[in-house]
Amino acid sequence: MATVAAIGVLSCMTGTTRAADIIEPIYVEPSAPAYEEPVKENYSGWYIRGDAGYLFSSKTSGDYSVFGERGSRYHFDELETKSSYTLGAGLGYRFSDHFRADVSLDYYDLDIDGRSDCPSYVGFGCNYNDSTSADVWTAMANAYVDLKKLGSITPYIGAGLGFAHVGYGKMKNEICNPTCGAEGNFMGYHEGEDSWRFASSLMAGASVDLTKQLKLDVGYRYTRVFEGDAFGYDQVDSAFGASGVQGRDHGFNLHAVRAGLRYEFGGGFGKGKEPLYAAAPAYEEPAPFYEEPVFK
Repeated sequence: MATVAAIGVLSCMTGTTRAADIIEPIYVEPSAPAYEEPVKENYSGWYIRGDAGYLFSSKTSGDYSVFGERGSRYHFDELETKSSYTLGAGLGYRFSDHFRADVSLDYYDLDIDGRSDCPSYVGFGCNYNDSTSADVWTAMANAYVDLKKLGSITPYIGAGLGFAHVGYGKMKNEICNPTCGAEGNFMGYHEGEDSWRFASSLMAGASVDLTKQLKLDVGYRYTRVFEGDAFGYDQVDSAFGASGVQGRDHGFNLHAVRAGLRYEFGGGFGKGKEPLYAAAPAYEEPAPFYEEPVFK
């Protein structure tokens, strides 16, 4: 009986020893998945543009001197630019989705009519009837803010600063006494003057996406060309020794509706090539790794 009890105790001790020798399973933490950040939207890029427009007639003012009257200045009673056309081209850069800037060269074709009463010593009831033309070139630095996009349409506002070159043609001056166009009226011809001036502009409009890179741009532009020289003395005054500038304009307010195309070489959201994204990796939950228990 003692022998059986001893064998039982020995058996229990052996089982306990084996249980203690079992190594617990080891859990291996799975590594985080490799993930590449997506390529961000690229709004920047160069662009070119070209446009044409209708130039509205507008009123301005001016003054002139009379040869032999030192310090005299007479003002035009009426001075107006007729409706005409404008052409322009530019090179620009888009800095962000909402901001871009460009430099532009624009041409304005002006036909100008003026009228003023003759000085009293010339005669009562007579008036001067003047007509001339001018080529206006502007070189501007412009900045634009593109507003919230509405489908394929992007409204914008802008402003510009720069210089204008105004080149006058020969001015014809008719003395109407009293009827203009009558046979025998005196016709004077004044050589036109060229001058550089400051200029500024304000713009508002909208662009329409024709493709991802090509835009139709339609808008309004107001351009202020500051005052400058207009014409010299006519042939009669020049024969008596007159020289220099006789007349000046007080600047032009140019109002134009324009339409043109803008081609953007780079950018996203319809402003160039579509952005490329790095594909997110497919992620599967790894199964925990367990080592088989080892019995000793």
